[in-house]
Amino acid sequence: MTKPLPLVPVLQERETAFSFVSRLAALNGVDTAGFCTDMGLSFTNVINGNPQDLHRLAVLCAIDVEDLRRWTPHHLGNREHAFRGQRLHAKAIKDSTLRGCPACLRADAEINSDSLEGAMYIRGHWLFRPVTLCLKHCHPLVPLWTEPKVGHRYDVAARLAEVALDVCSGELDKEARAPNDFDNWIEARLLGTPTESWLDQFDLYAAAHFCELLGRAIWAVRIPKWKKFKPEHAWMAFEMGFRFATQGEDSIRAALMELQVTIGAPTDGPKKKYGALYDRLAFDLLSEAYAPFRNFLRDHIAATWPLGPGDDLMGEPVLERKVHSVRSAARELGMDPRRLRKLLVDANLVRPAETGQDDQWELFDAKQAQPHLDKISTLVSAKDFQQALNMPRSQFELLRKEDHFPPTVDSGDHRPLWDVRDAHRYLEGLLTGAEPIYVPMHAWGDISSTAQRLKISPGTILTLLEHGKVQRVGRHMGREGYGAILVTHDEIERLLERPEAPGISIEVFARQCGLKPAAAMRLVREGHVPSTEGRHPKTGARQRFLAPADLAAFHERFVTLRGLAVELGTSWQALRLRLATTGVCPFSPDGQDYGAIFERDVADAVRLPRPAETSLQEKKEEDK
Repeated sequence: MTKPLPLVPVLQERETAFSFVSRLAALNGVDTAGFCTDMGLSFTNVINGNPQDLHRLAVLCAIDVEDLRRWTPHHLGNREHAFRGQRLHAKAIKDSTLRGCPACLRADAEINSDSLEGAMYIRGHWLFRPVTLCLKHCHPLVPLWTEPKVGHRYDVAARLAEVALDVCSGELDKEARAPNDFDNWIEARLLGTPTESWLDQFDLYAAAHFCELLGRAIWAVRIPKWKKFKPEHAWMAFEMGFRFATQGEDSIRAALMELQVTIGAPTDGPKKKYGALYDRLAFDLLSEAYAPFRNFLRDHIAATWPLGPGDDLMGEPVLERKVHSVRSAARELGMDPRRLRKLLVDANLVRPAETGQDDQWELFDAKQAQPHLDKISTLVSAKDFQQALNMPRSQFELLRKEDHFPPTVDSGDHRPLWDVRDAHRYLEGLLTGAEPIYVPMHAWGDISSTAQRLKISPGTILTLLEHGKVQRVGRHMGREGYGAILVTHDEIERLLERPEAPGISIEVFARQCGLKPAAAMRLVREGHVPSTEGRHPKTGARQRFLAPADLAAFHERFVTLRGLAVELGTSWQALRLRLATTGVCPFSPDGQDYGAIFERDVADAVRLPRPAETSLQEKKEEDK
């Protein structure tokens, strides 16, 4: 069919092609998909803004094809769409929930009260996720319907017929609100009107999305980052972020710095401070459109956060330190931050504590300050060394015995002194590439507790770490120094080369023979049973074991009540009575209780037939 259709609705302002064709089908009394097929169109192609199908639809309806394209998203492939001169991801323009302004739809219905579904239509700007308000009626956009199937979702006439009564009755109405600067900026950008905002130079959705993430981070002061905004409050995040972002880089940096000192503890990392703003830009929003915002956040963190080698910045390792804080420098130098700050103030590198920031955020250029830091003595006593490395004295003494952390100066006329910087570099080397752990769960443990649990020395774990044998290493984000190193119990146990025991333990021997452990231990201690000395596989302590030869010697000389009962094929209760009757007593040469154990030559008496049994046997032979 090439002639224009006789029944054609008027293409309304900002109406999408799929809304128009759905109303066209309804006006002609047929369903949308069937109508498109009859007209040689594909409803899916119309939804996707296919140029050929839109051109054919325009010819059929004798309308300008540019009017159809103007507010219709054009699918480009790979979940990307072109809309109003912008390249948008499907999440920005093709949500499964369609929103609209009830006041606009009621105004449509008043035009043709006999066919509500034919009069009401969908505006193209309603599809754009950052648009949250109808500027004409100052009414928030509300969800009209949610439909996962694309063909049903965009069959506008059919879906609007289902909600027409709610629209006209005011059931969907929400409280009106005045447009804010973000609402007006979005409208201007969609119309192609330049504004004076710093954000105009960037892709529209990337800039709007950045405003949302920044606003969400700022709102985290009042609303936890893990708690999502309700749909009706989404505009708050956009508006808050735009308030700072529209003014440019200095305004954004000021907002980020305020967040750094306001949210959480000073030791919290940027991921915990900024929440989704950090996570999304670092790991999800990796397209070129987001590159300016990603680079801006990375540069800001690198310039205002005391990160050094071994730290992670937006998924990439930090190779060189740019800035120090008083606290990070004190940690590397092994000094009290208060003393170090006074020295840095004298060098005009930082401000005094009374007028400056907290030690965590009082920053200075690391390269400029290095000559001054090198002049500061880092040789300290054992006590100060332990405190600087966050190491208990007991751990330090154990490690020293195994030649870990040797003193830098150990002359005969001077007490031993340690270089804290070398020790920190050593520990940071062990922590390179470590997983950040905020709350250690069951699998993780520090070196001290893991060594105690495995009955080994802490130096054994340090040696495994030094040789790179430990695959899983964690950094406790709430600790520093030695106490920050975390390992997993199971991996360390697998890596240990434990010696094999020379035999079974006395406890196992007692259990196998049916003896009490105390009685079995007494047999070994008094020398009645030979044993072999060896080291416990886990504890390393020397103890007695029963080797195969020891067990053979025991069974050659002794037999237990349970063992003898098995040999005679009787119950141990009956055997106990039989032994008592024949006068066979348990082995007890020195009056000690060794349990129900008998010497074999004595126990053999119960194997001989009793007198009554002998007479019976002789009588049987005579009868034969």
